[in-house]
Amino acid sequence: MSRFLTSRVLTGVATVGVLTLGSLACALPATAATSDGTPVTAHSSLSAIQQAGAAATAKRITSLNTGIGKVNATKTLNAADKSTVLATLNADLSGMKTLQSKIAADTTAATAWTDYRSIFTDYRVYAVALRQSYIAAAADGLTDTAIPKLQAAATKISTYFAAHPDKVTPDLQAKLADMQAKTADAVTKTTGLAAAALAVTPAAYNANHAILTDDRAAARDALADSKAAAQDGRAIAAALK
Repeated sequence: MSRFLTSRVLTGVATVGVLTLGSLACALPATAATSDGTPVTAHSSLSAIQQAGAAATAKRITSLNTGIGKVNATKTLNAADKSTVLATLNADLSGMKTLQSKIAADTTAATAWTDYRSIFTDYRVYAVALRQSYIAAAADGLTDTAIPKLQAAATKISTYFAAHPDKVTPDLQAKLADMQAKTADAVTKTTGLAAAALAVTPAAYNANHAILTDDRAAARDALADSKAAAQDGRAIAAALK
């Protein structure tokens, strides 16, 4: 009985999304500033704004290149979502390179400031593009891989319990019920999650900075649910050895 439970059906099943969520995440950079740490404003000099713009675009170019590499390598994003994510990241990468050159060539502080601000208002590389990418990757990893494995394992456990009632204890029944409940909750939280996250635009974020907060929370909660469900399955397997 325990052989199928201790096989790949359960081992590592809940880590699929967790690894994806972490591997695609990028740390938010510090507020752009001049070399002496002074934040730039609309009243800063042309050279100060250009310096801050060069730093801000360079950080985003590095993060986008890293993110694109990770998206290309990940196996959890489905084909359609991967295409959407890569289109966004590559468009942002092109935009950052264009702004990097434009800010460096600006001849007035006012123009440079307008271009500098567009790094944040027009693109939102960290707040939207990269963040929605790892939310979608986590959701797809759960929906396409982890959850089906958990459901299959729970079905096998249920079948075994029905055939061998003498081996079933109240504790094992409770663990199976929790496994099923946690899996069902993960299904609820991930249904439509990738599409919702990928639909968010910089303009939508500008209007509501919390727009991805619920999606990110849903992804984290679903990952926790799947991890707990797998733990229940492993506990049942251990008890039936």
